[in-house]
Amino acid sequence: MENSQQMRLLHQPGSLLVSLQHSTEQQLFTRPAEGKWSIFDNLAHLGRYQQIFKERIELILTGSEPQFARYVAEEDPEFARWQHKSPDELLQDMQSERFDLNHFLSSLTDEQQQLKGSHPVYGNLTIEDWIEFFLLHEAHHFLTIFKLAANLRGAK
Repeated sequence: MENSQQMRLLHQPGSLLVSLQHSTEQQLFTRPAEGKWSIFDNLAHLGRYQQIFKERIELILTGSEPQFARYVAEEDPEFARWQHKSPDELLQDMQSERFDLNHFLSSLTDEQQQLKGSHPVYGNLTIEDWIEFFLLHEAHHFLTIFKLAANLRGAK
């Protein structure tokens, strides 16, 4: 795994603290529009997706070059369970899941990181590519959370 990926896996979640430091619990649950996710929904998705991502990497490690369907959170009963956690429990569980994920990914050999699985949009990706996708996907949601928090604070 590239050094930049290791650093982002370790430190990228810390940016959430900056985005959330002035948010109230009510703001966490405020939806920006009908059918759109709140800050809390985005956090629940990220927490659950860490588990999904690890499961996918474990399947890739079988060497069978699995093909994955697009993950749709609303169709996942476990996502709903993440949405029913308290904010403190959710953040604590996210942190715990991330620790486990980082430990798991850091144990992979260079050879294992070259194993492939197929993404429905981006095609056949190595585990190293999957890690990059995971980090970019997460960063996209962090930006969404940052924007939602700023809008709720009345930023222009």
